[in-house]
Amino acid sequence: MKNKYLKGAHLSERKFKEILRLFAEDLTATQIANISGVSRVTVNSYLKKIRQQIARHCEALQPLESGHRSQAVRNVHHSTEETAVKTDAGRNIRPVVFGIYRSFDRLHTEILPDVSRSMIHSVIRSNRSVLETQNVAERIRRFSNVADLGQYRLYNLENDGAIAVADDVDAFWGLTKHRLAKFKGLNRSTVYLHLKECEFRYNNRNEDIYETLLELLKEQPLSLS
Repeated sequence: MKNKYLKGAHLSERKFKEILRLFAEDLTATQIANISGVSRVTVNSYLKKIRQQIARHCEALQPLESGHRSQAVRNVHHSTEETAVKTDAGRNIRPVVFGIYRSFDRLHTEILPDVSRSMIHSVIRSNRSVLETQNVAERIRRFSNVADLGQYRLYNLENDGAIAVADDVDAFWGLTKHRLAKFKGLNRSTVYLHLKECEFRYNNRNEDIYETLLELLKEQPLSLS
């Protein structure tokens, strides 16, 4: 079936565009399945493909200086681990921490698998010695903020940060908290994709998300293989 946005599709282009429009409106997979008449399993499969393409797009826009990310970070979204990201009640679960920084007019995010809650608190207390011994000081200094998804807390690492940047980050964090909270717990295998989706939606907040996605998928079609 011919579909210029999805290679090897068993779904018409018209139906796929309907799903894409509903995704752009930020509906859940269940809502999209009910409205489109496509099974939830199929919808979930397509949404994962869309989010993977969004993540690749966001990665391509990251400044070159962030290209030294560790293999552990690059593999976060390829993980098959199904442990849910829990709130503070599950303290035995290592929290998912990510950094936020601004480059020109865009915000970028990076999951920090080797940064713990205690390290964040050390930064807040200006106790750099702990960080220096664990070789993460330089990496953390690149970020204006870090967020702990286990507690849904945002930490400011720049006491003298510009108000415009702070307002930008606060607006992004508000969007991210709202979007991730509605899932009532995320699998670690999908956290990265949802985070990059939040990044994409925020950076394109003044654009028509549906049209932006159409253009992206026209240039870089999805593949079911």
